[in-house]
Amino acid sequence: MKKKTGILLIFLAAVLAVTGFIQIRREYPDIEKPIINRYIGAVEESAAGSRFKTYFPGLSPIEKQAYNLILESIYDMPERILVPDLSEKQLDNVFKALLNDNPDLIFLGRKCRLNSELWNDYISFDYIMTKEEYDKADREMREKRDLIIASLSDLSDEYRCELEVHDYIIKNCTYKLEDNNYFYSSAYGALVNGEAACEGYSKAAKYVFDKIGIESALVSGKAESDSNKGGGDHMWNIVKINGNYYHLDLTWDDPVSSNTVAMSLHTYFNLTDDAIGVNHSDFSYSPGCTSTDDNYYVRNGLRFPNFSKSDESRLKELILKLYNSGEKNIQISFVTKESYDSANSELIKGGGIYKILSGVRSGRGTDLARSLSGYYEDAGFFTLTFIFK
Repeated sequence: MKKKTGILLIFLAAVLAVTGFIQIRREYPDIEKPIINRYIGAVEESAAGSRFKTYFPGLSPIEKQAYNLILESIYDMPERILVPDLSEKQLDNVFKALLNDNPDLIFLGRKCRLNSELWNDYISFDYIMTKEEYDKADREMREKRDLIIASLSDLSDEYRCELEVHDYIIKNCTYKLEDNNYFYSSAYGALVNGEAACEGYSKAAKYVFDKIGIESALVSGKAESDSNKGGGDHMWNIVKINGNYYHLDLTWDDPVSSNTVAMSLHTYFNLTDDAIGVNHSDFSYSPGCTSTDDNYYVRNGLRFPNFSKSDESRLKELILKLYNSGEKNIQISFVTKESYDSANSELIKGGGIYKILSGVRSGRGTDLARSLSGYYEDAGFFTLTFIFK
């Protein structure tokens, strides 16, 4: 008798469930089909958005599916987007990947929400501008990007393109950080407004690199400075140049000296994991940066194993060449601390740099010794920077 009763109850429950389903379909005839939450095989990367998506491959299949669905709709700024059933952690992974991979998503705030209706799940975002405002901002960013690309001397030379994009952004952007102002953390802030925090510098570089075909990624982590010994949150880039990966930190190549003199440096131009690890840590991404081939100092012959009298003529020729090419902040680096200390003692503390440049004139007749206005020492990276008027 108990068995028969159990069978009857199950049958009645099934009938009620089907009846309820039919009633729902009658009341909501346009209801959308649920997205299946199980996937077999790989989920291919969507063609929408950035050309180089570094964080997409690290997502799970269901996260990749959500990433694609969002990216293919988000530029129209819909009220909500149908997505698979995601946990809070999965949603966080997808959202971070979208923001890191696609620097043109400047209309997104930093919050998103999942809502469920019947068997479907939807994600909604905080938009910090209207569609009309974004279209205008997007057009301005594209125009600035195209202007930068038009100024590049050789699009077939990845190193040269990277260097010129790096120098352009640093020259035309000033560091500025303001809480809850997302423009300073955007490519738009760096390229159009000319003011940005580290996130803005990094996203601007990726935005331009994507267009010219240089693979790049945003990297978040910690960076320790003289004023922040514990290390603060920071963002920079990893780039792939001539087949090798390097760290590139535009923000820290755009410092302000103690006497508020702005400088454009190349200390953080194409570093290995170990080199940048002197003061950067907790990389969110690194494919393994080990090459020094396209490091700025190595590539331009500005790295000295040692420094002695025999190197003075080489240094003089290098400074003259770079000054004639338009450089006003000329850097040299040293392989070891010993060689750096020796050069610093001779050139800076001993005033040797003025003796070396005495009587040397540029192509326009400028006296380099008189034009030298200061210097900058970086004992952590064994570099000396000579600042010319």
